[in-house]
Amino acid sequence: MKNKNIPPRVAIATGETREETVRKALALVRDDILAKVKGRVLIKPNFLSSVHHPASTQAGAVRPVLELLDDADTESVVIAEGGARSTPQALDNFGYRELAEEFGVELIDLNHVSFSRSFEIVTGKQGTQIAQYADIAAEADTIISVPVAKTHDAALVTLSVKNMMGCLRRVHRPRMHGFKIGDSISSLAEFFWDTIEGHPFVIRSFSGVVFTVARMKRAHVGHGGLGLLRHVGAMSENIARLGRVLMPDIAVIDAFEAMEGDGPGSAGTPVDIRVAVAGTDAVACDAVMAYMMGFDPGAIGYITLLDERGLGVADLNAIDIAGESPERLRRSFKPHINFPIQQRWRETWSS
Repeated sequence: MKNKNIPPRVAIATGETREETVRKALALVRDDILAKVKGRVLIKPNFLSSVHHPASTQAGAVRPVLELLDDADTESVVIAEGGARSTPQALDNFGYRELAEEFGVELIDLNHVSFSRSFEIVTGKQGTQIAQYADIAAEADTIISVPVAKTHDAALVTLSVKNMMGCLRRVHRPRMHGFKIGDSISSLAEFFWDTIEGHPFVIRSFSGVVFTVARMKRAHVGHGGLGLLRHVGAMSENIARLGRVLMPDIAVIDAFEAMEGDGPGSAGTPVDIRVAVAGTDAVACDAVMAYMMGFDPGAIGYITLLDERGLGVADLNAIDIAGESPERLRRSFKPHINFPIQQRWRETWSS
């Protein structure tokens, strides 16, 4: 639980390059971060796409983190992610092979590790099911989440806490949206996905079909008019539950080139705002970034729930801002087309 009597410090910086911007944000909270880092460190970027740069964390956002860790008391440092499509392809395309060699750190594909840990999540119809997550993430002493700031079709925004979904077993991630998916179907999908993963064209085509079907299913208005609303509510609750088991110790949000509109994938539109946010309260960092994207953090389900459950601070008046003014940098991001429904996330549990 976070101590709400001590305001969390969130750094905001701007710069002319991605690396400069992130480096400046980290410098503002350097002592906070070094005091937090210990033992086995897992750096978690976001590889929603293996080829589309605006949808995924670039190596330039991670390099300043590795530079800072040179002065930290660590046992080991790994960069670990389970790409939504192909992690190896993302590592190649986004500069991580060279980065790992430069700093002597290990790259880990979280799609191919052990998953003995699990937690209970809800379905869109208020049932329950299990989501498994990577042992290596659960066993890390320090987790550093390095996402790209983007709008999202169900969560409204995807930032540092939601980024931890990449630690889940890949075929269980659709369950976070409230879809009830049986183990037999999941196992078959996993076998097929692993088989085609080394074939970029095939996996791009297959994943495109999967995500199109998911969007159509989520947009379908079910019995009582609760179709999309149920999945929005489930996503809010499930990210809050994810935060209970895999809350980042440190958040570094890359918004040098953010995304608006129908994100978080290639349908979104890049936004050049040249901002980075960093701190040791991931919920506070997400709340500040959401505010600078033009959204009310109190209208975002998972941020509100994590605050209510004592896992972070979402009240902007209770956050110590270092660096740039969020008011000065605030702009109105175009939300996802599902925005009107996303704001009604609480209605799921009263319907």
